[in-house]
Amino acid sequence: MAKRKKINWFYYLIELLVVFIGVTAGFLLNNWREDNSNSKLEQKYLNGFYADLLSDKDDLDSLIQRTQIKTDGLLEVLKKADYDNNALTREMADEIIGEILFLEWFTPADDTYDDIINSGNLNLISDYRVKDAISSYYSLLHEVKNVEQFYLNHMNDYGFPIIYKNYHILKREFIDDECYKSLEFTNMYLGTISFYQQNIKIYKQALENNLELVNEIEKVIKNGNE
Repeated sequence: MAKRKKINWFYYLIELLVVFIGVTAGFLLNNWREDNSNSKLEQKYLNGFYADLLSDKDDLDSLIQRTQIKTDGLLEVLKKADYDNNALTREMADEIIGEILFLEWFTPADDTYDDIINSGNLNLISDYRVKDAISSYYSLLHEVKNVEQFYLNHMNDYGFPIIYKNYHILKREFIDDECYKSLEFTNMYLGTISFYQQNIKIYKQALENNLELVNEIEKVIKNGNE
């Protein structure tokens, strides 16, 4: 009768342990590489947001100032005019046209936001407050566009038709004095002031949110570099 070969359980145990350690090490290494890659990508997005926000800050600052100057100019004309006596002069009317003829809009730097949303990588932003602030800020920018659109609708429906009908843009003169003394012109002019004020209000709100988000992202970037 053949003698049964003794199984070296210790050898197989060691071999199994080596395989287990190898698989586990590979799994941990893969997770480390993925975490490291995600961390680098998160820093890339944060730096991108930071640059975009600084650009937005400068644009909002400048736009608020210019729109406020336009508003102040229109209000100054309003103070001088006495509509009950049709005291709006041609010179005043020229000032009004000069203030409202050219439209300005806020164009945000949103390349980073579009990239992170389209790629589905928003969850890479690990700080919940920053992620929530990013979503809130760009949602507010959508509201900015809505407010600007109301003003554009006003100009398309009332402002530009009145101007094109009664004002020679190349010569920069009115066709006759009665057109700028009309109730139609007055209502258009007063409506423009109201829309300018609405624009300034939403721009200031966007700027406030911008500064808060810049501050939060600065903290996260600084902690990530330490």
